[in-house]
Amino acid sequence: SLKYICFSNHNLLMFFMLQNYLPELSAIVFGFFVILQLLYYWLIFARFSFHKPTKIKDIQQKPVSIVVSAKNEAHNLIKSLPVLLTQQYNEFEVVLVNDNSNDETEQVIRDFMSTYPHLKLVNLTSSVTNIQGKKFPLSIGIKSASYDTILLTDADCVPSSSYWLQNMAKHFVGKTEIVLGYSTFEKKKGFLNMMIHYDTLHSAIHYFSYALAKIPYMGVGRNLAYSKSLFYHQRGFASHNHIKYGDDDIFVNRAANDRNCDIEYFKGAFTVSRPKSGFKSWFLQKKHHTSTRRFYKPKHKFLLNFYGSLMLLFYILFAVAIIYTRYDYVLLSVVIALFVFKSAMQYVIFGMAAAKLDEKRIVPYILIFDILFSVLNPFIFLTSNLFQKK
Repeated sequence: SLKYICFSNHNLLMFFMLQNYLPELSAIVFGFFVILQLLYYWLIFARFSFHKPTKIKDIQQKPVSIVVSAKNEAHNLIKSLPVLLTQQYNEFEVVLVNDNSNDETEQVIRDFMSTYPHLKLVNLTSSVTNIQGKKFPLSIGIKSASYDTILLTDADCVPSSSYWLQNMAKHFVGKTEIVLGYSTFEKKKGFLNMMIHYDTLHSAIHYFSYALAKIPYMGVGRNLAYSKSLFYHQRGFASHNHIKYGDDDIFVNRAANDRNCDIEYFKGAFTVSRPKSGFKSWFLQKKHHTSTRRFYKPKHKFLLNFYGSLMLLFYILFAVAIIYTRYDYVLLSVVIALFVFKSAMQYVIFGMAAAKLDEKRIVPYILIFDILFSVLNPFIFLTSNLFQKK
C-alpha cells in the first residue's frame, strides 16, 4: 500500500510538472510541424514553383495518335472535335472509341470523318468484357492507333490552343516515355468552382513537383501522353483492370521512373473541361479517384499521406498552442509568428505555381482553402477506402 501511494504521488507530481511546461511543449511541437511542412514546400513543391522550362533542341515532330474514349458524348464532341482535329502539327490522327453509346455519338463522329480523313472511329457496339470504366475502350483505342506516340484526353476536354499537341509531343526525345500535362476546368462564379480550381492546382503542384524531384507518381488522363511501346511493356492495364478507375494515375505510378517522365505546363498546352455543378457530384467524383491512391507504390503513399496528416495536424496544433500559450505573451508571439511565416511561405510557393497554371484568382484564398481541404481530404480518403473495401 505504501509503495502504491508513493507511486501515485510520483505520477501526480509528474503530471503537475508537465502542466507547468505545457505552454513551452505546445509551442515546440507546433514549431516542429511547421518545419516539416516547410521541408515539403522548399524541397519538393518549390521545384515546380521556381522551374524554368528548358529549351528542347532539334525538335522532331514524331507522328502522334490522339486517343479519346467517348460514351454518350455527342454534345461534348461537337465542341471538342473541331479543336482536336485542327491542331498545328505535321502528322497526327484522332482515334475515337465509341464505347457502346446510345445517343448520337457515332453519327457526330461520322459527320466529322467526312471532312477530316485523319479521324478514325473504333466502334464498340456490345459489352464484351467485365472490365469497368475506360480501361477497355482505351486499350482498344491504343491498339488501333497507327503511331507509337499516344496522347490521351477526354471527350469533354477542349485543348486551350491549336498548339496543344505540338507542345505535348515535343518532349518525346531521349529516354522520355511519359509526358504529364495540365488539365483545368472552365472558370465560373461560385464557391464550388473556386474549390475545384484550388483542388486542381494543389494536385498539379504535387504531381509536377514530384516528377521534377525524380519520383513521379501520377498523371491526369485528361492531358497525358506516353509511348505505345511503354503501354505494351507494362501489359497495358492488365495489373489493375479489376479497379474501375486508375487508367491514368495507377498506370503512371507503375510505369514512370526517374528517367522516363517529363512535364508540360505551357498555357497553350492545357486542356479545359466542364466542372461539376453540384457539391455532391464533385465529392463523389473526388472520392472515386482518391480510392486509387491505396494502389500506389509504398513510398508515394507514405509521402502523400504524411503530407495530408501534416496539413490537418498543423491547424490542430496551432489551436492547441494558442490555448496553452495565451497567458505567455512571448510564447504566444512565437506561435503566431510561426503560423504567419509558414502561411507566407505557402503563399509564395503556391502563388508562383498558380501564376504558371493561370490560376491567379485562387491566390488570395489559399489560406481558406488550405484549412478547408486539410479537413476535407482526410475525410474523403477515409470514406473512399471504406467505399472501395465494400
